[in-house]
Amino acid sequence: MQYSKISDILILGSSKGLGKDLYNLFESDNLNSLGVARTESNTTDFLCDLSIKNEVEKLIELFHSSEIMPKNIIFNAGQGSSNKEKFEDRKEELMKQNLYTSKNFIEILKEYPTELQIVENFIFINSICALENFKCSEEYKQTKSALLNYSRILAKDFLEYGIRVNSILPGNIMHENSVWNRKFKDKKEEITFLNNTMPNKTWIFPEDIYKAIRFLIENKNIVNTEIILDGGQNLFSPD
Repeated sequence: MQYSKISDILILGSSKGLGKDLYNLFESDNLNSLGVARTESNTTDFLCDLSIKNEVEKLIELFHSSEIMPKNIIFNAGQGSSNKEKFEDRKEELMKQNLYTSKNFIEILKEYPTELQIVENFIFINSICALENFKCSEEYKQTKSALLNYSRILAKDFLEYGIRVNSILPGNIMHENSVWNRKFKDKKEEITFLNNTMPNKTWIFPEDIYKAIRFLIENKNIVNTEIILDGGQNLFSPD
């Protein structure tokens, strides 16, 4: 199959927050972006709940039948917390949204060898919560650790396809939908928090993550690598 529409970037989880910002940053650099999300937005090209396997099957079949395939896939879909009462229920929800949104897509994509010939990079947006020494809610930590381990397994498995697998582990990210926008009563409280938790006394911004993604895409010899993008936060405030 000769693909008539090869996109530069596919962002999973593109409708808001970091995914939306990444989509627009790629577009501003004249890189063709496609976005997948479960909610409509001006950065959602395909509606799909990636945690539901049969929806993912339909999405990838649509790519196949439409002769659309991206060279670089950014796995950004996820959820930071759960309101469920029991630990096991919270963990199950976060696993579904953070791990299986990626796993469903990849396992189904493997059934399309022609499409895999187009893809060059899988890049996972993870979190420093995946690091052993960094403390956060236990259910979130287990979820992000599982995603990190999964990406490491994929890095070896996909070498035969010529696909490079890498991860970015950001610290506290500030964007328009960030939880940090609602956390502080005033600027003074925000500055105090940054001084106590971030060595460089500033947030991680979408532009920082975008630059790291571009770095991974453009450096062809980087495989199975995790970029810790936190300004030293995991060393400065491991608690």
